[in-house]
Amino acid sequence: MSTEEPANAKPAKTFDSAYSFSFAITLGLVLFIAGLVISLTLGEGTILGMVFGIPLLLAGLAVPLFMMRDQFKQSNVNGPCPHCGEPIKTTDATIRLECPVCHGLIIVKDMKLYQAGARDER
Repeated sequence: MSTEEPANAKPAKTFDSAYSFSFAITLGLVLFIAGLVISLTLGEGTILGMVFGIPLLLAGLAVPLFMMRDQFKQSNVNGPCPHCGEPIKTTDATIRLECPVCHGLIIVKDMKLYQAGARDER
């Protein structure tokens, strides 16, 4: 690399939804397996397995759901049809829909309703 070329800095990785999903599933799996191992190995004849194993099993099931609770939320999108102006109510999980009045194709993007163009109708 010569001195005239600027150094390309790599952007830092952020803890986005893909990482948080993987982390939550991994943590839940580790807790569940640890609880299972403790319950099966220490649980024979002692109360130690029940005291530590059962709560770890339950934590292995509950922790991923708790960590991913924001990904399960859906927001309502309200707005006029871009074709005819009829009020439309849908969720942000919808990608495309058809207006019930004019039957025009509508795209939901960034919490807004857009008219589907000719290139979008593939």
